[in-house]
Amino acid sequence: MSTEYFVLTKSQTLVIDGEAHILPKTNIDYYRSNGLFEESLIHWSKQFCDKTKVFLDIGAHSGTYTISLANLCKEVHSFEPQRMTYYSLCGGVALSNIKNAYCHNFGLGSSEQVGTQTLKIVSNDGGGSSLHSTGNILATEQIEIKTLDSLQLRNIGFIKMDIEDNELYALKGAVETLRISNYPPILFEANWQNNELFDYIRSLGYKVNNISGYSNMYLATV
Repeated sequence: MSTEYFVLTKSQTLVIDGEAHILPKTNIDYYRSNGLFEESLIHWSKQFCDKTKVFLDIGAHSGTYTISLANLCKEVHSFEPQRMTYYSLCGGVALSNIKNAYCHNFGLGSSEQVGTQTLKIVSNDGGGSSLHSTGNILATEQIEIKTLDSLQLRNIGFIKMDIEDNELYALKGAVETLRISNYPPILFEANWQNNELFDYIRSLGYKVNNISGYSNMYLATV
């Protein structure tokens, strides 16, 4: 398995002024034709950002949400456990000259998952990597898992979460954080009707709605 990257920027010179994304080269034809993955969803998410509150990008990948939304938030905490993908996240943040983003090279889960876990890597672009994959596994990587509650983050206004079937566990490790932040909106991915996940989110007092135009993206709000 080998991942190569390229820099996507609006600048036509070597001096970058604005957003810069370090993205997997394997998807370059898509980026040329369509722009960023989920670009319309990123734009739609801007309505939930608040310059007085914190945004959590859980499963940040190369940082498209982090980089696109950082200037609309007080600060961003981005979580990406896969090593090379984390490096691309950090590089994009640095090239974009974003001062209010904090990148974390570990994953979030439940208290039972805390410690070292095996991440299954299933693609050359870093997408789809999961603790739960059972299909075509290209490689594995040892990663660290922490609970969100252990980080004692406060004043959270919006959460985006895309962590390949570990969403339920991450939420179980985030109950106190969600409560203290008055249950902020959560944009999350679920690749099928995950009743256990949806029931748990609803048990916290959230309502869950599918996002129009996306079969696997949902918004939880109180």
